[in-house]
Amino acid sequence: MEEGDTWATLFFSGSPLDILQTSELDNKTFRPFCAEDDKWKLRSRVDIQRASDANAIQVFWLWINGHRKYIGKVFPTYTEEDAKIQLHRISVYPTPEMISNAMHEFDRFSREARAYSHIDLYCSSRERVYFPRFYGVVTDMPRSRLRSGYWHQRAVILEAIRSDLGSRRVLSQDVDLSRDIDQLPEGFLTTLERLSKRLWTITETMFLSPFEQEWYQSLLKDRLRRLNALHRVGITHGDIHDFHFRLPDDFYDTVLYDFSASYTFSETKPFRVNSGRPRPLSRISEGERERVLLSIQDRAASRDLRLYLTTSNSGTSVDNALWQPLDKEEGLLELIIIKVSHRPDGFSMPTLNSIFPFLEAVCPKSDLCWHIRRGRLLHHYKSVWAVSRDEETQPISFDCEREFRTIETTKDSRFMLCLVPNSWIISLKMNPDVSGHYDRLQQFCSSLISAESPGVVIGRGEFLKDAEITKTPI
Repeated sequence: MEEGDTWATLFFSGSPLDILQTSELDNKTFRPFCAEDDKWKLRSRVDIQRASDANAIQVFWLWINGHRKYIGKVFPTYTEEDAKIQLHRISVYPTPEMISNAMHEFDRFSREARAYSHIDLYCSSRERVYFPRFYGVVTDMPRSRLRSGYWHQRAVILEAIRSDLGSRRVLSQDVDLSRDIDQLPEGFLTTLERLSKRLWTITETMFLSPFEQEWYQSLLKDRLRRLNALHRVGITHGDIHDFHFRLPDDFYDTVLYDFSASYTFSETKPFRVNSGRPRPLSRISEGERERVLLSIQDRAASRDLRLYLTTSNSGTSVDNALWQPLDKEEGLLELIIIKVSHRPDGFSMPTLNSIFPFLEAVCPKSDLCWHIRRGRLLHHYKSVWAVSRDEETQPISFDCEREFRTIETTKDSRFMLCLVPNSWIISLKMNPDVSGHYDRLQQFCSSLISAESPGVVIGRGEFLKDAEITKTPI
């Protein structure tokens, strides 16, 4: 048996049947970055809190026409001497072949570019939203492109992830919709159930409110879903930390990022995988999932969600919103319409963790704990998704899940999530003018496209009385 076959057999042993035994990507196949304007520059470091170092990865804003359009990760050169030093550390004699293999494996630029290229090639469109968009690589960057920092010639160009709604992803509550297959592997679902139960085995997490427990559990599921998408295509992250799911100083998650320590399956047996000896993907996956669990368990023990909520409101008000009975409020639920910048991974009810930042953004200023209570009552809502494909010819349309599967979106596509109270649906179905209510919902969505507000909250009386939407942000 050839070495490549032996390594593939070992690496994929014990993995679910749906794991893709993917082909290796050559470094020369990395997509080159093609800017819409050739006068782009890299300036203004993104990671300003990190000390500048000539041997460190530097992250800059990529400016085009006066706007911060992308992120450029600039990587230091990895030389043959670097490869020899690395081989010496792992007690491998530096023959020309070993040096070449080491440069292929340990170069952080190649690791990052391989992972993103692999994601683009093998992940479905639904899964790709779990990670930053990849726009290509630069391998011969002149000094004039970089306005500050240490100049190197190689960079990976990525989506400019920010701590705002424009970068947030909405994930589907129905886990089976997050994949282009009918069901997730049974082994993953079993693992998810086991880890979810373990989340509450330490004393500190036993006294959280039901809403806090639900939020942390939703956070765990959403992060494991992102990680599972990586493992499914033969990629291990290699550096799982809480701060690789959310930006510094941001409370909410955006995407799973930073693949400079990752391993992407190659037919050549590697020297190391995730800083350890080559071993099966199933074992590595278990270790990475464990790290996700422990980080969330630590956060739950510190009650960082409650602490975050009290930064904008008093502790008493937050505790009341977390604990007080909401029976009387169930009949007062509003229609909530939210603008979503990125295609969700499934057009159904959103997960609590992924939708909560949007609820916070549309929270009425007269009721600063409204989003907490609506988060607690999310199960009293049904979702209706709308998409704007072309603002001029087709402002807004509603499609069923089956039709959404085949939608070809463009950079101008906009999505609307309508959270409709269950009580509304029951009563409106009894009304003979169902089509009229549909038209009003469409009018509200169409008006919101051009509004600056991230969304709108509409009482039942307002919905039935007036189809005009206010342009004033909530």
